[in-house]
Amino acid sequence: MRKQKVLIVDDNPHFAKALKFMLLDTFDDRIEEIAIVKDGDECMAELNLQIYDMVFMDINMPKKNGIDATREATQLYRNLIIIAVSFHSEMKYVVKMIEAGARSYIIKDEINRESLDKALSIEYSF
Repeated sequence: MRKQKVLIVDDNPHFAKALKFMLLDTFDDRIEEIAIVKDGDECMAELNLQIYDMVFMDINMPKKNGIDATREATQLYRNLIIIAVSFHSEMKYVVKMIEAGARSYIIKDEINRESLDKALSIEYSF
């Protein structure tokens, strides 16, 4: 399996750094690099600069939210895997993110090795 380039999009710098640490600590053999940006606008700018395999996308962020950024990113980059990460556990948020193009949804309070392993194991759709 080739190593993946991962982008974390979250306006909470503490959560983003914790997720980055958890991913690198647990899956160092599967990850080439991890970048962090703080909102959907920065996400789109970063995706225009560099190719990423996977994005961990928060929903509630200033400027462009995760639903809009997911919709835009999946339309422009069809092979990009987006995993929604949010404190929202309500089904309406899950549905909105999946409809926007996210491949999976992880509730932030429930992030663990198993949920991240499942996310990192998602294959491309082609």
